[in-house]
This record gives sequence, structure tokens and C-alpha cells, in this order.
Amino acid sequence: MKKNVFNIASVGILLSGLLITGCNKLLDIPDPINSITTNQVFQNDEQAGAALNGLYSYLINGGLNEVNADGNLGDNLYSAGAITQAAGHSADEFFAPSLDGGYVYYAETAARLTLQNTGATPKIWKTAYKGIFNANALIEGAKGSTSKELTQAYRKRVLGEAMAVRAMSYFYMVNLFEKIPLALSIDYNDTQKLPSANPATVYQQIISDLEEASGYLSESYDGNNTERIRINKWYVKAMLARVYLFTKDYDKAWQYANEVIGRTDLFQLESLNNVFSISSREVIFQLKQTNTIPTRGNATPEGYSLSSRYLSPMLMNAFEADDNRKTAWVRAIPGDQYTPAGFTPNKYKINQYNRVPGGDLSEYYVVMRLAEMYLVRAEANMLRNAGNKNAVIDDLNAIRARAGLTNLPYTLTDQQVKDAIAQERRIELFAEWGHRWLDLKRTNKASDVLSAISYKQPWNPYQLLYPIPPEEIRWANNLSQNIGYN
Repeated sequence: MKKNVFNIASVGILLSGLLITGCNKLLDIPDPINSITTNQVFQNDEQAGAALNGLYSYLINGGLNEVNADGNLGDNLYSAGAITQAAGHSADEFFAPSLDGGYVYYAETAARLTLQNTGATPKIWKTAYKGIFNANALIEGAKGSTSKELTQAYRKRVLGEAMAVRAMSYFYMVNLFEKIPLALSIDYNDTQKLPSANPATVYQQIISDLEEASGYLSESYDGNNTERIRINKWYVKAMLARVYLFTKDYDKAWQYANEVIGRTDLFQLESLNNVFSISSREVIFQLKQTNTIPTRGNATPEGYSLSSRYLSPMLMNAFEADDNRKTAWVRAIPGDQYTPAGFTPNKYKINQYNRVPGGDLSEYYVVMRLAEMYLVRAEANMLRNAGNKNAVIDDLNAIRARAGLTNLPYTLTDQQVKDAIAQERRIELFAEWGHRWLDLKRTNKASDVLSAISYKQPWNPYQLLYPIPPEEIRWANNLSQNIGYN
């Protein structure tokens, strides 16, 4: 049997809190020459804490492979912007205009992914499985350590935070690719021949991880988590609300969202310009980026990379008149002889044009925020019982009031309320973590919406799933390719 090891090159790297997993194959990660055994890494709380810091560091700062690729983590790292970009192009959020008013070819935008032109999707697959591997290493290490210097309290913290990261990663992978291997170990013998898992099985694992993590984690934002840059019980509950909405367990989705919203001592809707700031009380969980990469400076990876992305005419036309989100969260691109005019996301105020190398960090990368919980509670409440319509409208009006819009009346029909929920999700969550793409798919509206867009013609419904990277199938031949890619 293979001995479990933690994939870090040296004690020095470990204690700096940086996990490095630089292999070409995602599930084939052999032991490095200087690998550290479970008991060495999880000898005490301090060492376990350094390893846990490394889990977060990878999610927002990447490893050597991602940084050295071209320095633009917002394009390369699934948890730092790559999902937002790929899914936004796949949906009707982003497009790539040309100077003559046409459209620049972009695989996701045009719904033209093939095995020869896979767009950004292999980067998502590759980095997501690195994140999963890192989480698995922490879980196995915390469970396997026999050191008496590793306290039970810290062991539980490591388990809870790592399980939540694994659940988050699998949530996006199953929604974007569907046919994915469910790797729950760092043992090569266990992972090499994994088949494509049933999506229902993946969701069961996601829920199991989150429910177990909830029992391990604190409800507070204190100690080294005052900036909300570590996972606690509230992120887990918020994630459960989302997952149960996706799996159509509307009672539980409502329950968990309601619990989060009810903690008014911790969470509140912020003014539009403060939502993504460090001090935002709307934030449930955010990732803290480094400011030491000269090209990106103090910008979040996504804030930097989205500066040059164009919002589609469909999205721009979807804003209601006088919606302050259009003013606060959208920036005009004036255009010149080299650059088309248009509009770009401006939720993160620090971008590639005003970032300061080594500058102060005034905003972090938001993973989960309170506004989504209002929208989850509204949708779940409506779908579990249309008799709750007035309470649903109240939740929508809380979001609309923050945007400067008038209240929706209680006289709306059931269908009008459902349409209003979809509209508010589209506008409130645009250019964030692929929400629009996932919403179109889970509500079975994707083909209807996307088949009406000129530059996506001829529309092929199989593009609703991304292709499994061909090299992964060649290496682990028990994986099957998604239908339509050959």
C-alpha cells in the first residue's frame, strides 16, 4: 500500500504556506523527492496551520505553474477568475467585439468548443483538480496524524475547511463538465483508473462534505479570520443553500439561506460601491490575493483580467432604467483606433489600468456574498410553495432597493415573480463565478436563450457541457468524453 504524503517540496515551502502541485496530469501526482509524510506535516497546530494557509494560497495565488504561465491568474486559475471568464463567454454575458462591429472568434463565445479548440476549459479542469488534490491531502493528513501536539480543535478546523474547498471545487466541476472522476484520495493507486462518476453521486459527496464540515467549524469571524478570508460555518451553510437549490430540495435551500440572512449581527447588504471591499459585511467568504506580482499589483486576479472583457449587448440591454448597478458595476470603454468601444465589468475597482505594484489591498476576491442568499431564499420559497409569494417579493425588493429601483407589487402573477427572480439573479450576479451560465442550464433555458444569439449559430446543445481534456482520457482511459466531442 502506498504511504500517504503531503505534496510539498520542502519544509521551507510548507512553512511559507504555499502548496505546489506542478504535474501535467491532474490525478497523476506522484510523490516529490522531498515529500513530507503525514506525521511530519501534521505534527502540531502551527505546522497544520501553515499547510492550511497553503490551501487558500493556491486558490487565489496559484502555484508555480500558473504564475509562470503568463502571470494572468484570472485567465488561468479556476478559483481566481477562469470560471467567470469561460462561463460568461459561454452564456450571454461576455462577447469579443471587433473594430468593424462584428465579433472576434472566441471558442466559448461562439459555442465552438472542439477537442482541437478547447478554449480555456482545460485550465479550469487542471487547476480545479490541483485544488481538490490539495484539499484531499489536508483531509488525509489531519485524519491520519497520530501526533498528540495536533489538537482536536485544530484537526477539526483543518478537516472542515478542506472539505468545504473540496465541495466547492466539485460543485463547479460537475456543473461545467458533468462527467468527472470523483477523487477522494491522494493515492495514485486509487485515482489512476477512476471512471466518470454519476453526477448524483458527486452531489451526494458535495453535500456530505459540507454537512460534515459544518460540524467542525466556528460561526465567528475572529482571530485570523476578521477579514473573512477563511471558511467558517456560515460559508458552509450558504454553499448548502446553493447546492440544495440546484438539487431541487427547496425546503433545505430556504432553510439554510434563511439562517444566513437571519444573522444580521454578521451580515448586511452593503452600498453598491462597498460590496467588494475588504470591510464589506455583505461578504460571507473572500480570498486574499498577494500584491507582490508586479504585473497585477494590488488588483484581484479577476479584477485585473476582466478589465479587457466586454459585456454583451444582451446583458447591457437587460438593465432596467435607473438601475444603479449599471452605473456602479459597469465601466465604459471609450474605444480608439485599436480598441472597440463598449462596456466592461467594474465590480472590482482596482484593475489593470490603476493597479499599484505592492500597493495596499482595498478589496479581496469575493467567493460568496449575502445578496445571493436573498435570491436563493426567494427562489426556493417560491418553488416550494407559491403561497409564499409576498415574502418572495420582499426578498427581491431588498435587492432592488439597494439598486435604487422601485418595489415590485404584490399583485404580480406567479410567473411574473419567477421571471423577476431570474432577472434579479442575472443583473445582481453578472460576471461572478459563472452564475448566469449555471442558471441558464439548471432552469433548462439555455438552449432557448443561446440559440437566439446570432454569433452562436448554428447552436449545438452539446456545448452546454465542456469537453473533458483529451489528455486526461488518454491517461485515465476509464473516463468518457461528453457527447458531441469527437
